[in-house]
Amino acid sequence: MAVVPRLVSRPSRLVSLPARRETAVAVALHLAVAAVGFAVLLLVSHHLGHGVRWVLYRWDSGHYLRVAERGYPSAIVYRPDGTPAYSRLAFFPLVPALIRAAHLLTALPYAYAGVLVSWCAAAAAAAGVFALVRAAGGGAGAGYACVALWSCSPYAFALWVPYSEAVFSALLVWALVALLAARWLTAGVLCALAGAVRPTATVLIATLALAAGWAVLRGRDGWRPWAALALAPLGLVAGWLFLGSRVGRWDGWFEAERAWGQSFDFGAGTVGFLWEVFLHRDGQAEDVRHVAVVAVVLLTAVGALALALDRSVPWQLAALVAAAWLLMMGTPGSQFSKPRFMLPFLPVLLLLVARPLARVPLGVRCCLYGGGAVVSGWYAAGLLVLFDGSP
Repeated sequence: MAVVPRLVSRPSRLVSLPARRETAVAVALHLAVAAVGFAVLLLVSHHLGHGVRWVLYRWDSGHYLRVAERGYPSAIVYRPDGTPAYSRLAFFPLVPALIRAAHLLTALPYAYAGVLVSWCAAAAAAAGVFALVRAAGGGAGAGYACVALWSCSPYAFALWVPYSEAVFSALLVWALVALLAARWLTAGVLCALAGAVRPTATVLIATLALAAGWAVLRGRDGWRPWAALALAPLGLVAGWLFLGSRVGRWDGWFEAERAWGQSFDFGAGTVGFLWEVFLHRDGQAEDVRHVAVVAVVLLTAVGALALALDRSVPWQLAALVAAAWLLMMGTPGSQFSKPRFMLPFLPVLLLLVARPLARVPLGVRCCLYGGGAVVSGWYAAGLLVLFDGSP
């Protein structure tokens, strides 16, 4: 009988938007933690002999910024063995479009326009994380704890530099807030926008489809769930078609993506990687990034199970994390990127610890968040400057 309220209560009952002042405090908390981490990243990078611009063009940031500056290539280049070479066609168009718009509106150099986009989006995401915690039944203290922990997580650097995680996180969390409130049209539009940011929006689309299907089966909310189902995949499909049109073939993105090794292999590549780490082969256990990947894979699995068993957590959130874990496991690609892949979904997992942490004395929490921000910035310098391979 304990399951029934979770399944039959209206999602809108779970949602009450927090007061503006509390939301502002949550955003300020995120900005303060992020500022400490970003400052540490830049200071360590400067100590290692690298300027700000060099750091901002590292790895994926460079691809997004160059798309914003020059557009997409008009052809796919192939290696001598017939496989496609790395191409900017693999990067979806909404983030470069936002960077270019920020550049045109502010006259900032592209790198700094990209930082502006990321920080504004991350601030909106922090407000969304706070709203999501409240929607899931947590208090203001739990909301602050969730925002702060997310902001100082080891891969939070992706919220500070011109990566896509900040924009995607903002759209994801606010789509979840709308979904829990049964605001179907809003959820569908936000889901469509998320699909134009990165293809991992398939996780959000699948979650919305499950929720809308359940509403339809129960005869709830009339035509709106159907409209959300129609809207949700539009951005993803439009992104695929747009990128394909750059090279004159509908499957251009899929062909370019082959170079990055992101085809779904049902977990074979990830399991093989974990096996190598556990056997200490090729010195893999000595690399802290391998420890991070193993921790993310295992802890996400445990967290998804815990969310599913926690009757106070809306089932949509448990389904989202489970789907994200399956996609993370099933795509080999760059194993080092798996923790960053989970960054937008991390606030949902943090629901498990946010409420207990909110009861810890304020001084202890401040030390935790401040220390976490310093460690996050220090680790970001290693990921972006010292280590080989895209984080």
